[in-house]
Amino acid sequence: MVSPTDIATAILEEMEKPFDGRTVRYIASEELTSNEVAKILGEAIGKPYLKHGEISDKMLANAMLKRGMNEQMVNGFVEMGVAGRTGKLYEDYYKNRPTLGKTKLKEYAKAFATKYNQK
Repeated sequence: MVSPTDIATAILEEMEKPFDGRTVRYIASEELTSNEVAKILGEAIGKPYLKHGEISDKMLANAMLKRGMNEQMVNGFVEMGVAGRTGKLYEDYYKNRPTLGKTKLKEYAKAFATKYNQK
């Protein structure tokens, strides 16, 4: 999870450095499981029972295609999901783990709940 505020801080820091070729900098505010995210957001919107649920790759692909997403994009999302579940997606991140930013999901959850409850 990453907060836009933490992204902005990192961009400012990078812009103030002299350019020294291409680099990669990971930005993260917090490292949470899907169930932790669901719990925090669920509590904020008055649904403390909210849990993360998984669906099969085929179900995901069919739902995206049904809603008009093109097949190449759908395949990319499915591939990303597989990489996340197997750990491949995070290999380089864990080798180059960043210092976590200051803004945590519980802070964002308040603003999220305000917008959510306006529906």
